[in-house]
Amino acid sequence: MLAELHMRHLLGILSFIVLSGCATLSQEECVRGDWFGLGVNDGRTGETMTRLDSHQKACMEYGIAVNSEAYFAGREQGLREYCQLDNAFRIGLSGQPYHHVCPPSIDGLFTHYYSAAYFVYEDHAELQALDNELSSKENYLHDKKLTDKDRARIRNEISDLDRRRYRLRDDLYYHERQLDDLRREANSYR
Repeated sequence: MLAELHMRHLLGILSFIVLSGCATLSQEECVRGDWFGLGVNDGRTGETMTRLDSHQKACMEYGIAVNSEAYFAGREQGLREYCQLDNAFRIGLSGQPYHHVCPPSIDGLFTHYYSAAYFVYEDHAELQALDNELSSKENYLHDKKLTDKDRARIRNEISDLDRRRYRLRDDLYYHERQLDDLRREANSYR
């Protein structure tokens, strides 16, 4: 179950990598040349510096040069918004990746808060997958073609899943309490 969750996360990351290989900007966006604005947007979403490389490749197709200086200035402004500690909780709880784009002075704390929130996200996702598996097995028990031996095996599997679910709920409770403590800590920095 956990391996399936990690596999889905890996597939999401791979899809992102493949899609990010596509042109990031249209010809119109390259011609408009709002490099500061693009930098702000990329900073606000926590994009890495490789995003600028993608923009450069896209605009080179149209013979247009990127204004890196304006882009960097905008990205820095966007990162100031992105690197707020409250945002670490938000992106972790939504299951988004964090690419360590915040300044070194805050990256450690940001990563700590992000990780705590991401644990809660993973627990919820795993609990949902476990609930789906339980529901499927419980529905399968109603199949009239099952032998008594098959029913007994499925009931044992359901019992195992129930125990895993109980442990996972404990983990979720623990991670949620930890997250609450870290949120209080983050609020004390204000």
